[in-house]
Amino acid sequence: MTDDRTTVAIACQGGGSHTAFTAGVLRRLLDEPDADYDPVAFTGTSGGALCALLAWYGLRTDGPAAARASLADFWTNMAARGPLDSLVNFGVVSVARLLDAGFPVAQISPAYNAGARMAQRRLRNAIEAEVDPAVLDDLVSVDDPPAPKLLVSAVDATDGTFEIFTDRPAEAADDLDPATAWLEERPKPLSVDAVLASASVPTIFEGIRMADEPGGPTHEYWDGLFSQNPPIRNLLDGPDRAAGKPDEIWLVRINPRVQRGDLSTLAEIADRRNELAGSLSLAQELHFVDQVNDWIDDGVLPQDRYKPVTVREIALDESQLDGDRPLRTASKLNRRSGFIEDLMALGARQADEFLDDPAAHRLLGPA
Repeated sequence: MTDDRTTVAIACQGGGSHTAFTAGVLRRLLDEPDADYDPVAFTGTSGGALCALLAWYGLRTDGPAAARASLADFWTNMAARGPLDSLVNFGVVSVARLLDAGFPVAQISPAYNAGARMAQRRLRNAIEAEVDPAVLDDLVSVDDPPAPKLLVSAVDATDGTFEIFTDRPAEAADDLDPATAWLEERPKPLSVDAVLASASVPTIFEGIRMADEPGGPTHEYWDGLFSQNPPIRNLLDGPDRAAGKPDEIWLVRINPRVQRGDLSTLAEIADRRNELAGSLSLAQELHFVDQVNDWIDDGVLPQDRYKPVTVREIALDESQLDGDRPLRTASKLNRRSGFIEDLMALGARQADEFLDDPAAHRLLGPA
């Protein structure tokens, strides 16, 4: 890395199958010849965590080409294959649409749903086809790991804490005040289970049970959409020196900020409610960055520890896909291969547009 290259953290918002778009974005960003930027961190939640993991793991093990291949292979493996799989996918999406439209549909808890367990097992197998758990454990155990770093969010549904899982070794918690320990953010070691937890929407997949230490009590973890979607503020408060923080954060946004259609039907309301719920924590994360930038400008924060950070955005633009409102809450479950391929191709195109004029995609921070 040279001093004149921009250090970048890439933050990947969650959104189920829609995050195939994120895979397309990352593949293009990792294929830029003579890039003037260095990805020094990836953060992600839910489907964004899956994409972030694959990009990070590929870079840490075999380089950009391996990361790009893993992103493509993962989504190929997850796409519906064959008549039976396609029929199951059609049924799942159709039921989700009926639910969003207000129709009474019988539901069953994922804990007692054999189909949900099979789907979760398939997701695990697709991850482990690209990420060797043993190699992942070795990468996480390194005392001073090289860039890039990885942050994945999930929520501890047992005690209500928001958790970050990272490739950095776990911090000691012996000095925590028991009365306020639940407020402290102490990143935990990354694992395949942690990434699965980040993608475990509790109405679709059973929560992932993990213990903080061998033989300790287990807690149930749910989708990171309930906590940080994606983690951003940790990029600023983690490193002790300004030089350790990224110059820019590139946000890959899945849920739109602005809704331009009607909000009159139950289905439209359900869609918008899902989008807003998935973006609520993101707004708080971005507010934190903006506030830190203001404090730096006002001289409140020491410049040897903090520096202004620019946030740029690559937002999924569904108007470039075929059909009227092709993206709905139900389509976040859609694994149709053509749909996945279209989203990945769109991600690559929008990343191209971003690289052509990054200044046009500034969301906040210095120009």
